[in-house]
Amino acid sequence: MALLPLLLLLLLRIVASAPASLPATALFVLGDSTASCAATTLPINLSLTSSSGNCLFPSAHRLLPDLLAAKMGLPPPPLISTLNGTAAEVARGVNFAGEDGGRGAIFRLGAVGQQLRLATETLQLLRLEAPTPQDADAAAARAVFILSFGTDAYARVLSRGSEADASAPKHGRRGLARLLADRVARAVEELYEAGARRTAVMGVAPLGCAPRVMWEGLHVVDGRSCVEEANELVQGYNARVAARLAALRPRLPGADIVFCDIYKGIMDIITHPARFGFDETRKACCGLGPFGGTVGCLTKEMVCPTPQRHVWWDLYSPTEVVTSLLANWSWSTPSHSNTTICRPITLEMLTGHMSPMSPSKS
Repeated sequence: MALLPLLLLLLLRIVASAPASLPATALFVLGDSTASCAATTLPINLSLTSSSGNCLFPSAHRLLPDLLAAKMGLPPPPLISTLNGTAAEVARGVNFAGEDGGRGAIFRLGAVGQQLRLATETLQLLRLEAPTPQDADAAAARAVFILSFGTDAYARVLSRGSEADASAPKHGRRGLARLLADRVARAVEELYEAGARRTAVMGVAPLGCAPRVMWEGLHVVDGRSCVEEANELVQGYNARVAARLAALRPRLPGADIVFCDIYKGIMDIITHPARFGFDETRKACCGLGPFGGTVGCLTKEMVCPTPQRHVWWDLYSPTEVVTSLLANWSWSTPSHSNTTICRPITLEMLTGHMSPMSPSKS
């Protein structure tokens, strides 16, 4: 018992001597159409983008990075294609999604590599413009990087006919999990080498429940369940990328690496829709045909009157109400819910807006 006061004193000294995690001042985003409407590479997903790269109906379909930026007190990170390449423009963040090295490059993993190159070049630009090397390191350490890949890749692989046959990697559907998870993990390592210290990787949603996959799997579902084979493929990828990130953490000192289980969050909503205020878990709010999954969202006239009651916005994308819940659950752990989707820490902790030892907010 005499050792207890000494242990407590030692613990307090360790905590007191640990450097405080300062609030993040920039948000950089890499990903597919889950990160930017300009990144949509799916000809079978007809939810259009405007010529500026913005969502066709932004009031009904804001994406997760923009919602997280708001929680950080930052504006939505601008698309890299809209900037002139000055340090002042990129100092508060950039959205690199959409720079995929060509149509269908996601299956050659070119999307990850192309965006990673742009991100590291941006960090180099900020480093060159910093007054001192210490200032450059501090700026990089106060930036948060979000990686959100996999949805477009699996949407193509799960589609029927020549589109899937032409797009699937030579290693097959199950081989995609290893290829993509390994590439995303390498991207985290390369960002670390470039100075990044705070990174969050988003998992893939349960696409087996998405309207397009449900429509294409009508022969194996009863209209209420999901296409389990598709969900198993997605879960395989999520598990592999989470394991790769867990293996990275001890090898990258000073880095915080978070995995956010988007699959779990959406499945909680689909399993308990009334609890979260939904009554339509299968049909797209904007689409035609069974489940709204035959033709995607083309015009405002196609939008349902109550998007807030739908889980799915179009062929593969959740509605903004769902995305807002995911943003909340990624940010902090609600005191009244067991829905914790990010590990080992929340994004509120990752961004330095709350200490890991502080009580969680609802």
